[in-house]
Amino acid sequence: MIRLRLTAKIAAVIIVVLIIGFGASTVLTIQQESDLLVEQSKAAARRLTSALIASVEAAMLQERPDVTRAMITELRGSSPVEGFDIYRRNGVEAFTDLVTLEEVEHNAGLPKEVFDNIKRMRREPGKTLTGPFFQRALQTLETQESMEYQDGVPLFTLHRPVINQEKCQGCHGSDHKVRAVVRVVTTMEPVFAAVRAQRNRQILIALLTIVVAGGVLAVVMRQVVVKPIQAVAAVARRIGSGDFEARVPIRSGDEIGVLGGALNEMTGHLARARDEVAARNTELAATLESLQASRRQVELLEQLKGELSKFVPDAVKALLERDPNATELEKRTEEVSVLFLDIAGYTKLSEQIDPRQLNQLVQTYFSSFLEIIRAHHGDVNETAGDGLMVIFQRAPQGERGGPVWDHALNATRAAFAIRQRTGALNEEQRGRLQPIELHMGINTGEALVGATKLSGAGAQRWTFTASGPVTNVAARFAGAATGGEIIVGPTTAERIRAHFVLESLGEKRFKNVSEPIHVYRLIPPGVYEKIV
Repeated sequence: MIRLRLTAKIAAVIIVVLIIGFGASTVLTIQQESDLLVEQSKAAARRLTSALIASVEAAMLQERPDVTRAMITELRGSSPVEGFDIYRRNGVEAFTDLVTLEEVEHNAGLPKEVFDNIKRMRREPGKTLTGPFFQRALQTLETQESMEYQDGVPLFTLHRPVINQEKCQGCHGSDHKVRAVVRVVTTMEPVFAAVRAQRNRQILIALLTIVVAGGVLAVVMRQVVVKPIQAVAAVARRIGSGDFEARVPIRSGDEIGVLGGALNEMTGHLARARDEVAARNTELAATLESLQASRRQVELLEQLKGELSKFVPDAVKALLERDPNATELEKRTEEVSVLFLDIAGYTKLSEQIDPRQLNQLVQTYFSSFLEIIRAHHGDVNETAGDGLMVIFQRAPQGERGGPVWDHALNATRAAFAIRQRTGALNEEQRGRLQPIELHMGINTGEALVGATKLSGAGAQRWTFTASGPVTNVAARFAGAATGGEIIVGPTTAERIRAHFVLESLGEKRFKNVSEPIHVYRLIPPGVYEKIV
């Protein structure tokens, strides 16, 4: 099927090229020859008209209009002349009535015999001629030509003005330039018939030439192009089936020969490549087995990492991902904001409900708080029964150039969000869990932040925390708060004053703190709006 299509395509291309080239040349030749035949016929009609007019004028100069009348009668209807008429300036057919005869008789006089002959030939004139070609012939004094069709027959019509020459003015007067207009109609049917016959012959010859030339060229192209391509395709199929010993026979140095040489060279490369691939397959099999073992170890380590990440703060995970050596885990002094929160009346609550139910309550509420803490860039550092210690730090060093946040604002916003979430959970869990209230305290200051190693007999444990007075004071603030309150220290208050409403509680003393501290209570936004 492929061979038939290729041969057909080549034959089609050859025929199209021959039709475009030879056909265009044939059409142009036919057109030129047709135009030449038509022009020759028109020239013959012009010569015939000139000869007829010369005969008419000669007869008129001899004062024999009767001879002219007889000649007109004989010419009418003779082939190829379809019509021969002479019209006066007013469009009336001449040599029919006695108007011109009387005019000539009045101006010059005629022999009585001639006068009587013309008088006997009198008849009613035909239809008056008033067409545009007749008018232009009178106005321009030039012959007007036109091609018309009558009952499907092509007619070539000439309107030839007869100039009123000086030698004719003795009979016709001198007050006008044109004596008459001669209308000669000749048929063009014989010419057009010859044109059609010649056109048909040339078209037939062109078609025969195209078919024969196309067939010959198609056969030649099949031998020169198609068969060598078939040979190359057969070798390519053998190579595709794995026979790398197949070679294309090279019989010429043309493009097909170059293609065959390139295919032979490619086959040699493929054979060598096959040997190299076979030699490396063994190495790849061993390497693959080693990679599979390594992948199993990596999967185990990733699983272990996922389990351990549950017990590692987000800040520590971020540091380890940036620096596996964890140099940033070393203790350093840094400003932080610490949020302490615990459940109001937890001791009494633990005596009233079952331990499992109490554990479910803490887990439900604190799990919900974890999402809020992470959203505000905090890390849960410690959990102790009913309490949480959360550290808020500045933006990590690896994120410089990214978003920058204030840890005091983050801690305050997280506290309000936790308070709002607690109220929502109290409504959702009504009837299933005991409603709770939280004590919360926030303090801002410098702390020693980093890893702390705890060593024991035969074991050691690392913790990541912030140590110093700032954490102890934050815990004291939380302990001093009543149900639902958020107490903050002076540094935190100064950092958040532009964003939140604060109520001063004055200076207060706290356990194990030597100096009194000025503390503030955060007024919730909803409460402040109601007061205003």
